[in-house]
Amino acid sequence: MKRLCLFLLCLVYYNSFSQDSLRLTLTDAEAIFLKNNALLLAQKFNIEASKAQIIQAKLWDNPTFSGEQQLYNQQTKVPVPLGSQGQRAFQIQQLFLLAGKRNKQIELAKINAEASEYNYYDLLRTLAVDLRTNFYDIFFIAKSVAMYDEEMLTFQKLVGAYDEQYAKGNIPLKEVIRLKAFLLTLKKEQNELRQQLIEKQAILRTLLNTRDAAFIAPVINEKTLDSLGINNLKLDQLTATAFENRYDLKMQDASMRYEKENLLLQKALATPDLRLGYSYDRNGSYIPNYHALTLQIDLPVFNKNQGNIKSSESRIEAARKTFEQGQTSLQNDVLRAYLKVQENNRLEQSIDSKFITSFDTLIEGVVASYQKRNISLIEFVDFVESYKNSVVELNSLKSDRMRSVEELNFVVGKKVL
Repeated sequence: MKRLCLFLLCLVYYNSFSQDSLRLTLTDAEAIFLKNNALLLAQKFNIEASKAQIIQAKLWDNPTFSGEQQLYNQQTKVPVPLGSQGQRAFQIQQLFLLAGKRNKQIELAKINAEASEYNYYDLLRTLAVDLRTNFYDIFFIAKSVAMYDEEMLTFQKLVGAYDEQYAKGNIPLKEVIRLKAFLLTLKKEQNELRQQLIEKQAILRTLLNTRDAAFIAPVINEKTLDSLGINNLKLDQLTATAFENRYDLKMQDASMRYEKENLLLQKALATPDLRLGYSYDRNGSYIPNYHALTLQIDLPVFNKNQGNIKSSESRIEAARKTFEQGQTSLQNDVLRAYLKVQENNRLEQSIDSKFITSFDTLIEGVVASYQKRNISLIEFVDFVESYKNSVVELNSLKSDRMRSVEELNFVVGKKVL
């Protein structure tokens, strides 16, 4: 009966924020998140922008054209009309990149596009763990809030009854005041939990990219959570999975490959590029209607791109050290998350499942005993306080356990639980 009341109070609470509560399973929430989250959608556009740079890198430089037309004859002192008279010349040139510069620029653009995709999946990993942890937090905090509703309902009835008894002179004022003080404490503590729910609801709405004010009520089967195969996890397998799936590490690897390719480009830039063209001069050369082939190339006498080459070599070493540090951090992150989830699971499983059920049964008898004056006010309040703290702590423990599970999923880069 007690559990049924608690379940009904949960439903009442879910509807207390809005008449139209939005009941979602985690699968439903994740589907809405993938479809609507603005940051993920924005990053997809960044991927397309990066891929467009590959197209740009493949394009040839446009040819350049220059021309001249005589406007005034200094000898005859008259303007020169357009036509068969006067001097005119033009030149057209095409730039040819030497030493494989174009292919190297294309390769850099490809690595950038690859890194942009890695950035998308790493953002997805980060936002998804926020979604799931807030989803679980809301569920367990709401259960604690419902328990407070139950306790306050009991105390409100007691306070009303004891006010009447005090008016009749059957009980002392201090006992009524003590009950009212405890009721006030319950309201304050519940309000703190409600404030947490408001904050987490705001985060969840933002992740789902919804402006609907409806209370998002998580639908969770606790038996499924209790049966997670945490004890079957293997640290070496988790570490290997993390090295395969952590996109932030892949971004660091891509950064190192980018710097290596950039070094090749900087060395190639030391080779001057060639401009090949055609030139025509009607009357300005030693013969009329002059035709010529033009070649233009810089002489690498002073600037051989030495500074950029040395800078690129240093950036390669920096990227390599960053990648090595990332590997070390990843391994330690997996170990830390693995130990935390094992410890939280061990603690949660060490609690007798009948613990709260026993409290649920006892609390009804304790209220009845207090009303019959078989126990003192101090004993009654102490038991209710213990019951309240036990429910809140158990819900908090379950929430912490799921947080550690999601942290493990986060550091591994894949949903392993």
